[in-house]
Amino acid sequence: MKRYRLGYLILLIIIIGAVIAIINGHSERQNKQAAGSLGMDYVRKKYVENDPLKVNAICKPLFGGSGYQVVIKDSRGESYYVIVVLGSKRNLVTMNDLTKDVREGKSIFPCRQ
Repeated sequence: MKRYRLGYLILLIIIIGAVIAIINGHSERQNKQAAGSLGMDYVRKKYVENDPLKVNAICKPLFGGSGYQVVIKDSRGESYYVIVVLGSKRNLVTMNDLTKDVREGKSIFPCRQ
């Protein structure tokens, strides 16, 4: 009887872990979409008004940093580099524009394109 209880307990732990992983993955995807949208709005206002933009890459550093690194390209192939920090309700907390520094070689943007 103890074996069955232990088996049920292990199965319950596996199911709870899977549900948590699914919920976390969905939330992370929504955060990336919000960061990409906010980054595109910023680039559109600051650099190009009517040019169609495309989010080329969105990364979140493993260690350190709480923001999403967003690489955005316009129709001419120009890349824009911003770091977007989101609040708990996917609202904008801070935006850090590294485009000029990355283009001049003063800064490295770790997010791969």
